[in-house]
Amino acid sequence: MKTPEVVEVIVREWPDPSEIKVERQRMDGYWFLHWFGGQLYYLRLKPGGPNVQGKSVEVETARHPWLLRSRVEDAMESALPRYSALRKRPFTFLAQKSELLELARSQVGVSHPLLETFRISPRFVISTKIYEDADGRAKIGAFVSIGMRYDIDTDLADLARSGVDITGMYVVRRDPQPGERRLVGRVRRVDGDWTHVFENAEDDVFETGDLKLEGSKENFSRCLTSLLGPFQYRKLHSAIDDEEARFRIGPSFDRVVAQMGEFLKKKPIRIAQNLEVGVGDRIVLSNSGAARSVYQAPVVEYVFDRTGAKSHEFAWAGLTRNGPYDRSSFAKKSPRILVAFPSPVQSKVEFFLRAFRDGLGTEFHSYSTGFRDLFGLVGVDFVLCPVNVNVGDPGSPQKVYRTAMEERIASGGDIDGGIVVLFDEHAFLPGNDNPYVQTKALLLTLAIPTQELRLSTMTAEPRNLQYTLQNFAVAMYAKLNGVPWTVNHDKAINDELVVGMGVAELSGSRAQKRQRLVGITTVFSGDGTYLLGDVSRECSYEDHADAVRESLLGVLQTLKRRNNWLPGDTVRVIFHANKPLKRVDIAKVAFDCAKAVGGEQNIQMAFVTVSHDHPFSLVDKNERGLAVGKSGKSKGVYAPPRGTIARIGPFTRLLCVNAGKLIKRANTPLPTPLLISLHPDSTFRDVDYLAEQALKFTSLSWRSVLPAGSPVTIYYSERIAELLGRLREVPDWSPSALNVKLRWSRWFL
Repeated sequence: MKTPEVVEVIVREWPDPSEIKVERQRMDGYWFLHWFGGQLYYLRLKPGGPNVQGKSVEVETARHPWLLRSRVEDAMESALPRYSALRKRPFTFLAQKSELLELARSQVGVSHPLLETFRISPRFVISTKIYEDADGRAKIGAFVSIGMRYDIDTDLADLARSGVDITGMYVVRRDPQPGERRLVGRVRRVDGDWTHVFENAEDDVFETGDLKLEGSKENFSRCLTSLLGPFQYRKLHSAIDDEEARFRIGPSFDRVVAQMGEFLKKKPIRIAQNLEVGVGDRIVLSNSGAARSVYQAPVVEYVFDRTGAKSHEFAWAGLTRNGPYDRSSFAKKSPRILVAFPSPVQSKVEFFLRAFRDGLGTEFHSYSTGFRDLFGLVGVDFVLCPVNVNVGDPGSPQKVYRTAMEERIASGGDIDGGIVVLFDEHAFLPGNDNPYVQTKALLLTLAIPTQELRLSTMTAEPRNLQYTLQNFAVAMYAKLNGVPWTVNHDKAINDELVVGMGVAELSGSRAQKRQRLVGITTVFSGDGTYLLGDVSRECSYEDHADAVRESLLGVLQTLKRRNNWLPGDTVRVIFHANKPLKRVDIAKVAFDCAKAVGGEQNIQMAFVTVSHDHPFSLVDKNERGLAVGKSGKSKGVYAPPRGTIARIGPFTRLLCVNAGKLIKRANTPLPTPLLISLHPDSTFRDVDYLAEQALKFTSLSWRSVLPAGSPVTIYYSERIAELLGRLREVPDWSPSALNVKLRWSRWFL
């Protein structure tokens, strides 16, 4: 953006930012207020109004861009006066002439009287952020992101009369008043003018006319499948996908952003009295002279032995050629695996188990060799546990599963792992009614990791099943405490730990305020070897920092003993977090713990936030994508190659992790890069090294043979958080085993 070089403001000392609200109300319309570093800055918007007693200073925009950035974001709405704000900061609005569901249904000739009450509109967000160009100068940019807003305006009674079962769907207030929570809860039943809800912190009964279904993709799918039938809905869904692609795939996104930029350039944005800013040209990151704004990280190599000599660019190809990383040291050479399954499908289960253990044969080269030979095992003993359930049986399938498995386990013999096969209808049962949640809780209490398998997945055609078996085999080996692979790593110091820090919000539902938290810690060595995991005690929001400190100190002390840190050793501890909690300085907690444990060592520390939640996108017009079959379409057009790293600030990088063969469809939206942000108090400050390490850690997921969308430090924490939230609903569940026998297990894969 084109901004003035200096801005005249009045500055007052203001230590407590919590007291600004009243002052902002007093100055409303006449002064713009911004708090920074214990001082309150006043920027005059127009003549008149209250006077301000303070020191008049000139602020250089290049050195202190935060003031103008905040004000420009506040004023962005005035640049687009024809659009109503869904949200003011950042300015968020809907397209006025593009209702995508109407366009899609006209394309495929699908109709229903209630369809006009379902709407999909492109949603635009314009965020103002500070970035640095190649010469290191701080600038302000306007960044456009595009999403979709789904809205279901249908009367709940009309949906019920049309045969849609809305039981369990989330509902929202049509017109929430100031201070009212928009999300109400989930539908229990509709009785004419009254709707009964559950998972609600307020009343349990609301007037039906005051509510509507939440505009989620899940609610869309359930309603339209019921109204149109599965075949017609699939036609409509495909057409919707094509319409959304007109805004979100690479070339389309680039075109929309260019149009937005040209429109904003036409007229300056007034931000204060006698002060305007202008929108300039598109931001182009380039390499000029010695300064590099964009570069390509080295290709991540998968490693299959401790010397590093056996490596490969692709995980599955390297695994089939070399075997797993710990082939010589893996302890469970003849694992016993409990397999619980519905008794009516026993023959199908036995076929799958034979294919899993022995392979599909040379005709299916992607899984020709089975689990046993691939991982160098002596044998695999399946302990079969038929469960007398069927899809249409009345009663509770989870109780039948649990009883059968308890009896089978009690019959004798150690069990190393479990496989639970479910009908698809049972796999998606909510909460405590879900057999997998119940059986996983049972087996984890006994320190037995388990794997879910849906019948539709298990009975796929062999040409598709071979790829499922790859992922299934890798995850099962990892759950048995095996190490399928690590990544290439240059060891230049005595020890390096990478600590993932996550949080699970346990209490209440989406409609209630969540107060109970659990801290999650996963620890890896620098080469990506999973070392251990830890789940803190459950606590309130206010006590979270203390609980994390207690847990993290224990983890680091355990690793100090295990890795034999000696006085004078140089030890690097890198913390990864995703969206740290507000008002909880987890970085300070992490640094304090590292200093306390490593008092005799030379500790290098870095706290890195790894986030998907940001407004930045990268477009590479040299990337023409890959052909999709014989369709004539290409996927991944304009998507920068995996491993592209862009510098947008001294402590920030954008990291592209999804491109090329990892993009599945022609209509897949332009991938969003990860935002890598280094905490300024870090003592290890090589941001490029940290970004490359994050890239390597996306290749360490043992849930699939393909890289994950996030480093496993973050990805594993998210998986643990999801499972803890589900397991907590089981009445006799206790997480104690997770911090004892399963501390070194990847039970959450």
